Amino acid sequence: MRTRLKRALMTALVSARRGHGSSTAQLESLHLRPEAPGYNDSSYLWGRGSDGTALVARLSIRTHAKSEVWFSFRAPGQPIAAVEPPLHPHDEGMAAGGLRLDVLEPGKRWRIEYSGPLRRDGRSIDCEASLQFRSDHALVDFSHAVAPATLARALAAQPWSRRFFEQLEEIRTIHYEQAGRLTGTITLGGHEHAIDVPSLRDHSFGRRRWSSWRRHFWFTGLCEDGRSFNATRIRYDFVGPLVAGFLQSGGGEPVAIEETSPFEIFGAPGQVPRTAELWLTARGGRRHRLVLTTDGAFEFAMDDGAYVIHEGIATFELDGVPGVGIAELGWAGQGNAESR
Repeated sequence: MRTRLKRALMTALVSARRGHGSSTAQLESLHLRPEAPGYNDSSYLWGRGSDGTALVARLSIRTHAKSEVWFSFRAPGQPIAAVEPPLHPHDEGMAAGGLRLDVLEPGKRWRIEYSGPLRRDGRSIDCEASLQFRSDHALVDFSHAVAPATLARALAAQPWSRRFFEQLEEIRTIHYEQAGRLTGTITLGGHEHAIDVPSLRDHSFGRRRWSSWRRHFWFTGLCEDGRSFNATRIRYDFVGPLVAGFLQSGGGEPVAIEETSPFEIFGAPGQVPRTAELWLTARGGRRHRLVLTTDGAFEFAMDDGAYVIHEGIATFELDGVPGVGIAELGWAGQGNAESR
């Protein structure tokens, strides 16, 4: 009886908090809260070409901490070149460590520029990147990509305390994604690479502490039939696993993912299989088969190794339809005292 009551209360609370009333222009702006420890504004994108081209870029501007900067690029047939080190002071606007993002048209166009050294095969190599992300797809707001009953069930299963509800602020992050196309040039070591690839970007803002993350996967891709998808599963030290994600046909209405296969299909934390098969259950009960294969990866250690992120450069089959994207796995690292 008590569990049912907790679940009913949580369902009402989660449903009431869906949406945020922000305009597209407000969502696309930089969100800074100097008074909020651990607050983070993170913009991310990936691009994937059928010829092996792959890149990821991420800028996380954090309260009272250096900004996290990712810019990693793999040209066809070449090793990965990446920003090192990943922490840099915040510059003005959406910029740090040579990476700058500009909103040219909210919900439609972004400019991504990088100027500085990358590291490839242990050596420094100069890089200049000038890219644009364009999309005519609507933003997919994750407040509608999480089934309230599924989230409420997970939260109701936890012991409730004042501390627990304070920690819940960490899962109230605003997050949205958008499929599109990335074009431009990347000049690496004097050699210019033309970029024209499918892409997906996201933007999130809210509290984030890598030390509270225990394990997650985040699979995102674009299929040849026009569908895009996201399948996310995450466990924090205070709750989980939680499930989120969506399936979207073209620019249509996204359908929330309510369940995924468990973490255990990938083995123990830190194990990274090159291929995997999992099942996604969408709202309404329909199941979808997702098969992934990775060919290389971008690796990141967050907060001095508190958390490790492995960004697999992936090809997918969603219900038999080919696609490309990123298969991200993460786990608590040796820098996290609670993981030892």
